[in-house]
Parts: sequence; structure tokens; C-alpha cells
Amino acid sequence: MRVEESIIDGITIYTKIYEESDFATEQQKETWKSVCNTCEFKNNDSCGNCGCLFESLMNLAEAKCPIDKW
Repeated sequence: MRVEESIIDGITIYTKIYEESDFATEQQKETWKSVCNTCEFKNNDSCGNCGCLFESLMNLAEAKCPIDKW
């Protein structure tokens, strides 16, 4: 990920630009999902402990489970 900075009307705007290498692989996602599917906090498609939505959390390669399960 890189960050681009621009100034519009005197306000600094930061834009995150994601590259292919920033995204999790399908293998990573499957591994993480298998852990979540057996977790005692799983509540449909979210975590009953921290409240994260699994699919949105698992998109980036550097993602980490908020309760350190993966």
C-alpha cells in the first residue's frame, strides 16, 4: 500500500492506494475461515467477541484476528 497526498482548498487529503500484493490470497482466506468456523465466538458472519465481519477483515494480507486466533 502506498499513500498519496494532495491538497484541495488548503486541506491535505491522504489516499490509500492498494496493490495486488496487499490483498490476502485465497489460501490465506480459507485458512483463516477454517479457524473462524470452529471458534466459540462465531456468530453467523461476524465475531461475537470483537464484532468484526469476517469477510471484510480477511481482505488484506496483513490482517490479524483481533483476539489472536490467526
